[in-house]
Amino acid sequence: MSSSSVRQVDVAILGGGASGALVAAHLLDRVDAAPSVALVEPRTALARGAAYSTGRDEHLLNVRAAGMSALNADPGHFVAWLQRQPAHAGVEPAALAPRFMPRREYGAYLAALLEATPAADRLQRVAAMADGITPAAAGYRISLADGGRLDARSVVLAIGNLAAPLPLAGADALDPEQVVEAWDYGAVAAIDGDADVCIVGAGLSMVDAVVTLHANGHRGRIVALSRNGLLPLAHTVAAPAAGDWAALLPLGVRARLRSLRAWAAHEAEAGRPWQGVLDALRPHVQALWTAWPEVEQRRFLRHAVRQWDIHRHRIAPEVAAVLGMLAADGRFVLHAGRARALEPGARPRIRYRRRGDGAEAVIDADVVVNATGMEKRVTRARSPLLQDLLAQGLVRPGPHGIGLDTAADGALHDRDGRPLPGLWTLGALRAGSLWESIAMPELRGQALQVAEAVRARLATPVPESQAQLAQAP
Repeated sequence: MSSSSVRQVDVAILGGGASGALVAAHLLDRVDAAPSVALVEPRTALARGAAYSTGRDEHLLNVRAAGMSALNADPGHFVAWLQRQPAHAGVEPAALAPRFMPRREYGAYLAALLEATPAADRLQRVAAMADGITPAAAGYRISLADGGRLDARSVVLAIGNLAAPLPLAGADALDPEQVVEAWDYGAVAAIDGDADVCIVGAGLSMVDAVVTLHANGHRGRIVALSRNGLLPLAHTVAAPAAGDWAALLPLGVRARLRSLRAWAAHEAEAGRPWQGVLDALRPHVQALWTAWPEVEQRRFLRHAVRQWDIHRHRIAPEVAAVLGMLAADGRFVLHAGRARALEPGARPRIRYRRRGDGAEAVIDADVVVNATGMEKRVTRARSPLLQDLLAQGLVRPGPHGIGLDTAADGALHDRDGRPLPGLWTLGALRAGSLWESIAMPELRGQALQVAEAVRARLATPVPESQAQLAQAP
């Protein structure tokens, strides 16, 4: 597309990762009256996003195959797809369902789902980055980083998880070969085997980096630093625990935590894993979050969020076994403390204050890996598109500054709290409103919901309010 041309479509989906691909698949799931859809994504491969773009065998899903169907109406869809792949030929569904599959296979599954849609010929691929949206009489005009433009009646923001910057003064002065982003899987795999590595962060991104270093036979020291010094916990075989989750709804943070500990202790006394308690809560997390008033949500974010994360976002047992083995051998060490500064040099030095006694300490390394995860606060997001929308007042931050403010169906609210006609989002950008919003059970439900809302809008005339919003192109 030349920089002067304007492409016109019914729907523009900005972001071609898992959530964008699922919305497109639902919009194109019937041949009759399928809208024209533009999927705007600069990456070469569609449907992967940050999580599923890895090609590494050691990067596993954090959920068993049985729970990873991309379709609400067909819970066994992913397992059935696996059976059709040469690598799993002849393996029974009962054997595939409990496995934690490589994430690269899940990315291939989502891509195959998109490619197999009945109206796939209505999909246009736009290999560019969207950096601005302007209301127009018939919908929105989207500006692209390559100079192109795109007009669409409806727009879906599906930009996925945005990486947080390394939160250390002095990080900008590091040589490029001294700092690596954990989501840059190729760069992590290319770290010299004798290098001493310091990983900032101790969540799932850190786990990815450590297991890759181990798979490469890493010989240097691997040190991780996080404020709490807590690692994600492992899955186990457990049925959802019996109990009254609804009894938690009226309770504040402290009372809920006491109730959950008592529930877990009851399971342990009966010889059952505590993980069953979290599995029982899993379908109800959004209801539990939205039942809290703002003050309790803030209390959770200040005092309990890390404990929740390590228990809720668990890792495959085989991955946990690798971390345990490396820790037992002294090849992996986790420090708890608040990082204060990064001093550049031939070997970067990270200064931090130890948790507990508050003493000053340092970590010297050859390479620093940023594994601080996703940027939750939208005003700090390194996204020209989001910053443009905020500056125009077309969107506003979500509760607690996390993500964007949305209506129940994912429609975005402008700076005055009014739903914007024809503009939706899903996934990570709804975390402030829903909290649980990035895992597949939520993504697949939201993708269907957004697709149905888009279809309804396309079936109606352009609202007068949209025409009033329009600016000259």
